[in-house]
Amino acid sequence: MAGLKYRARQFWLAVRTAPLAASENARVRACLGERAFALYQTMPRGDQRHALAIFDGLVAQGHCAPPLLQAALLHDVAKRELGLGYRAAVVLLTKFSADGLARAARAQPNDWRYPFYISLHHPRLGAQLAAQADIVEPTLTLIRAHQDALPHFADAQLVEWHRALKVLDDLN
Repeated sequence: MAGLKYRARQFWLAVRTAPLAASENARVRACLGERAFALYQTMPRGDQRHALAIFDGLVAQGHCAPPLLQAALLHDVAKRELGLGYRAAVVLLTKFSADGLARAARAQPNDWRYPFYISLHHPRLGAQLAAQADIVEPTLTLIRAHQDALPHFADAQLVEWHRALKVLDDLN
């Protein structure tokens, strides 16, 4: 039940989230550049705050690598199309059925179940959106893999960055 209380709190905070301050937007813009910053701004306020909290957490831990910080800011960008009702339904589907979200999802953009598909595949879809906004590797790899428990990276730096991103994403 604690999971549902946590999600209910997230929902309430998402409804009441204030826009980012000019100084916060300036930090995000400096990290992302103009095109990716414009993409970031298409995310709901709650998602922007979530991404900025992860960004700030990484900086507080001493991380300064642009690929990691950019991935923190854009890892959930594909979820921008998910309204609060769909987000609540995603939480309930995943809470009560191991494959409920997959069964509900449809890949056709005009289908009312398409938001479930977005939720399920948002890492890959987010990387595609980020690529269109001039974001490059290895940031795209981190976005694509941000929900993977143990991705198989040959590069030790990517493993470290992924772990740091995942830990903070799971906490926030």
